[in-house]
Amino acid sequence: MSQQAGRAVKNFFTLLFSGKISKAEESLSRLEKKLGNNGYYKALYGIYYAYITDDRDSFIFQLWKRYLGGEDKANLKKIFTDLLKEAYDPPKDFIQAWIDLIDMIDSLPVPHKLSKEQAALESVEEGEVEAEAEQES
Repeated sequence: MSQQAGRAVKNFFTLLFSGKISKAEESLSRLEKKLGNNGYYKALYGIYYAYITDDRDSFIFQLWKRYLGGEDKANLKKIFTDLLKEAYDPPKDFIQAWIDLIDMIDSLPVPHKLSKEQAALESVEEGEVEAEAEQES
């Protein structure tokens, strides 16, 4: 992928995960014009669709949960690649879109749909630690 296309894809993910859905949709439309309706674009569209429909069982949400839980990017790539190859052996450009996402995941904003959950979970965990400290004293 060219450097310009890579920036456009990163911009799409940044808009999507920041909750700027209409701008992400416009970016995705521009990407379709650049890339055509190939496997790479179809993967991007699938990510977009799963995210906007809040499909918590989708791989995009599972990927983020694992990443936020501390799982290594190399392990995430292996799991994803193995999963897809077992499922239906998709086109290489489809897999590449997911690999590109995993490669840039640490430079993307935490999805707005998960950042609220993450903050709530951290707040609960902090409360549990404080409660344990109070019980010990």
